[in-house]
Amino acid sequence: MQRGAVAIASAALLSTSLATTSPASAAPAQTGQISATLIDAAGRLITQNIPALGTTGSSSIDLPGLFNILTPPGANPPGATPPNLAPTGDRRTSCQTVVHIGDSTSVGIDSALRIPSAADRLTAQYQRVGSKTVELNALGGRSIVEKVNDEPNAVDAIRTEKSAGKSGCWVIAMGVNDAANIAVGSAVNADQRIDRVMSELTGQPVLWPTVMTGNASNAAYSPDNMKSFNAALARATGRYPNLRIYDFASEAQPSWYVDGIHYNETGLVQRNRLFATALATAFPGR
Repeated sequence: MQRGAVAIASAALLSTSLATTSPASAAPAQTGQISATLIDAAGRLITQNIPALGTTGSSSIDLPGLFNILTPPGANPPGATPPNLAPTGDRRTSCQTVVHIGDSTSVGIDSALRIPSAADRLTAQYQRVGSKTVELNALGGRSIVEKVNDEPNAVDAIRTEKSAGKSGCWVIAMGVNDAANIAVGSAVNADQRIDRVMSELTGQPVLWPTVMTGNASNAAYSPDNMKSFNAALARATGRYPNLRIYDFASEAQPSWYVDGIHYNETGLVQRNRLFATALATAFPGR
């Protein structure tokens, strides 16, 4: 279900440049931190300490590498062999059904009006990596909590898809508007917003890309606000073993934006391609 027009309404997409350095190891976790095992684009295991829920300094977290996946404790003991990752174009996913939940930045990503080449559209890209059924539920102005003109928020959209029998893998392309809403005074913080989404998707694979904005005129959509939301996503991997984070923010280019928040045709094409490849990397086929 694809709805809404491209518009900025209580939502944003970020413009923070997250570091892409990949340290080989990290010091033992200190008080207020958790130790995360991550997988970078080359398939290398990386250990990094990240702030635990509610600790200070969490807004400045850097997510190393392209595909950041926090594994359950003990899943990758020290010295474990990194997984075999196929070249980017050859990766395949075990996700037969994909439900993509998005805001205005996802409106039109499966449409000939925005993307002339059918091969570059969302459904084709998810099919490229092995998915058979793709459902797009996107709406301009959408956030996880707030509603614009009483339209469904992201939690409502997830419940609608579930009530229609949809299950499988979920791509949650949300956070831009949420980061902006928090910045202007929402009492629901990023951790709570993520919890509301994840509580609806217990036991189902979830891929959540980090958010990125360019030079947006609205200060609520600043890169620092996006960085804070991304830090909350990193923390959430410690609470939800079914959650994988793709660091899209480190890949997005300034030339992909039309207004610092929404994407031009090049940006939409590249975003679709990267999301599909990330899905195959996070939830690979056998």
